[in-house]
Parts: sequence; C-alpha cells; structure tokens
Amino acid sequence: ITGGSRLGKTGLWAGVNDPRIAMVIACSSGEGGASLARRNYDETIAHLVAPSRYPYQFAVNYAKYAAHPEDMLFDTNTLVAAMAPRPLLLHTAANGDNWSDPKGEYLAAIAASPAYVLLGKKGLDRTPDQPMVTSELVGGDLAFYLNNGGHAALNWDVAIKFMDEHLKAPGN
Repeated sequence: ITGGSRLGKTGLWAGVNDPRIAMVIACSSGEGGASLARRNYDETIAHLVAPSRYPYQFAVNYAKYAAHPEDMLFDTNTLVAAMAPRPLLLHTAANGDNWSDPKGEYLAAIAASPAYVLLGKKGLDRTPDQPMVTSELVGGDLAFYLNNGGHAALNWDVAIKFMDEHLKAPGN
C-alpha cells in the first residue's frame, strides 16, 4: 500500500494495523505519520488538530499534546517500528517540503531500526548524526529515501525497485 501526504499517514497506520498488508511505501507522511512529533518542527500536532485543519483525522486524545508534544509517553518511531518485520519505505522530499519534516522521518527510521534487526531484518545502519543523502535509498527492509522532488512526489523507479526486492518470490 502506498500514499502521499495525508494518505502516507493513512497507509502507514493501515500497514501497522493490518498484517495482511505486505509492504508500505509512505510518501511525505510527516507529522501524524512517520515524522517524530516531539521534534515539534514545522507542521506540528497543534497544526493538525486545529479546528480549521484536520482534527477529524486524529483521535481526540492526540490534541492533548498540541501544546506540549514532549509530554507524549512515546514518539512515532514506535509506529514505524510496529511495521517490523514487514518492508517499509519512508519516501520523502528534499525541496521545500519542511511540513513533511524529512529529518524527523529519517530520525524515526533510525530509532525504529533495532526492531527490524531484532526480528532478523535490516533497518537503517546509520546514526542520527549522519546526514541524509539525497536520491539514494538507505536501509534494507526499513528504508529511507530523500527525493529531490517536491511534496509527495514519489520516485516510481525507487518504489518499484523496493517492491521488487521485497515482494518478488526468489528466482523471479
């Protein structure tokens, strides 16, 4: 399953909650998706739950953290980790897409990687201080791709390569 922006959030949540979904490609899912909420960067919980925005997309309790996301007991790296061991590609944009918080998604993927390793899969073999790399797929079963395009601009070549690596039967 794949989706961009709001549907990137939806795809990630659907994948976590439905084990029949074999793989997720979340494109620019940002806040409320893969991006670390505690970073409180650009698009924030407060933006998402504002009455004029998207409060209908989130549980009412989520709004409790709008003013103080640091009070949340956990962050969205746990959501990313909950996809393990199934393949997950966090695909986000480099150019002018601060609301998707590419760095927050990258840091969430790094923080979630131990869950993949624990289950015998490959996550991101990176540390938080290593810079993001544009136009290079990083990781394994949990992967991160920083596209040179704009918001929710999925690089289909990368997505298809990721699908081929993780969904094709051996020898096909």
